[in-house]
Amino acid sequence: MAKGDLARRDFLAAATAVAAAAAASAHAAGHESGGHEQHAHHHGGGNEELAQAASDCVTSGDACIAHCLAEFESGRTELAECALRATELTAACATLQKFAAMGSSHLPAFAAATAAVCKSCESACREHADDHPSCDACATACAACQRACDKVVTA
Repeated sequence: MAKGDLARRDFLAAATAVAAAAAASAHAAGHESGGHEQHAHHHGGGNEELAQAASDCVTSGDACIAHCLAEFESGRTELAECALRATELTAACATLQKFAAMGSSHLPAFAAATAAVCKSCESACREHADDHPSCDACATACAACQRACDKVVTA
């Protein structure tokens, strides 16, 4: 086996592990709420707009990561930065979604940090948006989430 084949296999294995962890985190985030998202207003606290924007980012980020992995399997690694930023995005937005739904006192600070993650992911995805619809969708979701974060931070 050539050295390049091994490095590529190691890269693909690591990228697959990262994507699986991100998907598991997003899946767990959806189930941990117990299906009571619609009841957040009864418990004094959610920011439904931000929670939905964060959820949209997790969904589009997972799709973007899956697309990037498919590209990696074909030997095309130009989406590596995009995959990395989308993985960061799904991790941050899964937590943001929980904080927003519960009305956490840490929400403004976490929303500020997540807005920076969204901006970074949007920038990486925009570079490929014309050629990759999943990158375009992720960038659009990032922009919307960043706007929702900014509303919470400046409120």
